[in-house]
Amino acid sequence: MQATNGCSVLSRSRIRLIGCSMAIALALSALCFASTASAAKPARKAYLAIGDSLAFGYSQQLFNENEATGENPEAFTHGYVDNYLNTLGNGVPLFNDGCPGETSDSMIGNGPLGTVMGEKLGTTGEAPCAYHYVDGLPLHNEYGENHSQLENALEVIKKQSTKTHAVETISFNIGANDELHQLHKCEAEVKHEFETEGKSKYGKTPEEAGKNCILSHIPSLFKHILTNIAGALYVIRQGSAFCVPAATSCSESKKGVNYTGKIVVQGGYTPFGAVFTPGVELLPGSNALAGLLNFEEAKTVAEFGACYANPQPRFNPAVVGEPAAEPGRLQAFTNMANFTEFAGKKNGPDIHPTPLGYEELANIMHADCG
Repeated sequence: MQATNGCSVLSRSRIRLIGCSMAIALALSALCFASTASAAKPARKAYLAIGDSLAFGYSQQLFNENEATGENPEAFTHGYVDNYLNTLGNGVPLFNDGCPGETSDSMIGNGPLGTVMGEKLGTTGEAPCAYHYVDGLPLHNEYGENHSQLENALEVIKKQSTKTHAVETISFNIGANDELHQLHKCEAEVKHEFETEGKSKYGKTPEEAGKNCILSHIPSLFKHILTNIAGALYVIRQGSAFCVPAATSCSESKKGVNYTGKIVVQGGYTPFGAVFTPGVELLPGSNALAGLLNFEEAKTVAEFGACYANPQPRFNPAVVGEPAAEPGRLQAFTNMANFTEFAGKKNGPDIHPTPLGYEELANIMHADCG
């Protein structure tokens, strides 16, 4: 389009030519200033996710469907972490450390950091992330050098603290696999008792014995989970007291940094609630136990200035007096009623959320903690 009042129509005289040049110079200066101002806008701060398969975005169906591609992590980007990332704004860098199957012990690891934490904080560690180090499957964010998830988290926080994309938000979930391990231990123990002795010290029937076995281990199990969670949050907040990367000797230059930003701890739901019939839990008492752990966990994390997002009222509405709604919620939000197959492999029942369930977890986190 031809200009009607631009420099071209005013270029017949020297004065007008000089005026045109000055106008161009001023225009270029304005553009340069605008570009500089735009570049000077504060950089988006980073988001670090710590957790198990829920942070990773796992489901059995996704795993089955992507086995042929080597379980590319890009296929698992619809979990609560990715949904929560969308609430933080565009362009926020993400470090997703989530590891399927992670326990509170393996999150800490059995390296130098785990040893120091055990001595000072009473935590327990074990070999990190079997999904990656044993099964050889890829993670969203590789830890490197056989480090644990918590060790890597400290490294990310320190490394990013010297950059424009410093970590400003951390989400954290752990403990469900600790519970599953205890459940499987009780199942195996009770089965062995009935097969070898025809009875169990926990009860007259396998069902009664299984339930009582779990109940008898709840106090020690909950204490174990809460101790490890408190230890991990302490290390994150007091990173300068620990070596990063973890090592047997720790000079000042190798120490981490204290993290003072937002921490959102995601509580738990029970997939073993009333999936099919109102008031009939697949694992009797699971709602009450999940509620108890959530209550104690909320108190624990508050001591470290963390916000607690509790999904149980939405996933298990029986705990808030709406038992009729529970089957529908668990069927919509989890894969417990998923009876489909892929390539001859069952996609469920699976405790992990559906895409809708993952979205709901993120919505709860955003509503409760911003």
